[in-house]
Amino acid sequence: MRYIISESKLEETIINYFDELFSVDDINSTHPYEEFDDGTEGEDENRIEFYKGDYGDEDTCFSYYKCDYFTPYSGARENCPMIQVEKKYERILDGYFGDTWREPFKKWFWETFDLRIKMFL
Repeated sequence: MRYIISESKLEETIINYFDELFSVDDINSTHPYEEFDDGTEGEDENRIEFYKGDYGDEDTCFSYYKCDYFTPYSGARENCPMIQVEKKYERILDGYFGDTWREPFKKWFWETFDLRIKMFL
């Protein structure tokens, strides 16, 4: 049996699934502490990791990269800001929705975290 679903209903279904999979009440974020090219260390204000539970519990959901994260004149800088969804969650979303989840994810992410996404890593 085949079902026909409108594009807007599909997007609504996908966004509802994001709300379930990435419950805002369970998602935390941090600017990871790392060593920079100049040898100094500190929080990287150009990268944000979103995770469930406590940081370091290895349940990172996605990482957000601002344009200043990338070196000047790099191709990546032309396509930022970017998001990298962890493979675990990317496989789940691909399994349910193929690649049709990506555009609704950009909308959901902007509405949820007030951060725009131009491209996926």
